[in-house]
Amino acid sequence: MNDVVHTKIVDKLRNEFPSTKIFTIPTGWAAINLAQMKLDNLLIDNINMFGPKSTSIFTDDKGHQGQIVIETGTLLWLEGIYNVNLNTNNYYTGFNTDLHSIAQEISSNHDTKYKN
Repeated sequence: MNDVVHTKIVDKLRNEFPSTKIFTIPTGWAAINLAQMKLDNLLIDNINMFGPKSTSIFTDDKGHQGQIVIETGTLLWLEGIYNVNLNTNNYYTGFNTDLHSIAQEISSNHDTKYKN
């Protein structure tokens, strides 16, 4: 999916608007990674796959995000837009699971051609 977004949308927009900086932030991977961690019993917090926003990865079967995903996505935005170093950032996410490391791994795996 990233390749499709990058080549079919971002690259075309960059060609059409060469003076505009266009980049992507891979926040969708937060939900995917956290869901997989839940399945693998790797989350330190007591998080459900579905349920209330404060204690779940998803709030419904449509994929609306729970707070743990929102917090991880927020870290990705901080790194992606403001170049915040997630290894040294001390923003308190409200979770015991190391969301900074998860966000940093997602960001590290993101194609550098599409970063800010």
